[in-house]
Amino acid sequence: MTRSDTKKDEGREDSASVELEIARVRLDRDRYEHVKDEIVVEDQTELYVNDVLYAVFSCSPHEIHELVVGHLLTDGVIRKTKAITGLKITKGSAHIWLAKKHTPPQDRPRLVFTSCASGTLKIPPHLLMRAHKVKGDSSFRLSRQNVFEAVKLLDSEASIFRRTGGTHASALLDEGGKVLAFSEDIGRHNAVDKVVGKSALEGASFARTLLASTGRITFEMVVKAATVGIPVIVSISAPTDKAVRAAGMLGLTLIGFARARRFNIYTCPERIEAQL
Repeated sequence: MTRSDTKKDEGREDSASVELEIARVRLDRDRYEHVKDEIVVEDQTELYVNDVLYAVFSCSPHEIHELVVGHLLTDGVIRKTKAITGLKITKGSAHIWLAKKHTPPQDRPRLVFTSCASGTLKIPPHLLMRAHKVKGDSSFRLSRQNVFEAVKLLDSEASIFRRTGGTHASALLDEGGKVLAFSEDIGRHNAVDKVVGKSALEGASFARTLLASTGRITFEMVVKAATVGIPVIVSISAPTDKAVRAAGMLGLTLIGFARARRFNIYTCPERIEAQL
């Protein structure tokens, strides 16, 4: 499936932020002041798969097409975008039609909050079953500079965050440092799904890529990456213990606390060149 195969909102471009009047308090003044402030927008999108409600997202109101396609890929429902036979985005909902053999489990709809926990408070079993060990190319290596450049990109490109302070950012880069996709969303998992969806719609392969995120790396983030075959995750934030154990089990290189001059490699360090 290509972008031309989908039907989008007719002339609709939702803004990621709104301007509101607020009362600002300063310790060096004896009264508050009324000022204009830019606030990030939180929207809700229902995802229907083959006309059945599959998930409800609390998300930013842009790049919904990429979000839902990426979510089905990282959730293990589909392997390739060619499994999608139709897609329609309207206000508050996304409808995707899949070939019959790709119909997802018909359990109750999952709620995908900004914290990205599911409504069932556990990882769906089918997601774990489809997150095979990341094999990739044994020759795949990244330099230290690749890692630092990915983190710098998150900061330099996060325009919505700079205006509002209310989003997470994610990027997918190849081994040469080329940016394959960049996205922001109020949810860190949503931002990951968006870059996966963008890249997949452009026909990219994930086998020799690095996924960068501003958010905490959790078990589910690792499983998402492994499900589509991304071998390296880097974040400016911390991983959880379950994320580290899952990354080791799935053969994924997990990097955290990537800042200006250092980063921690928790699993599979052989993909990162030791020499400068």
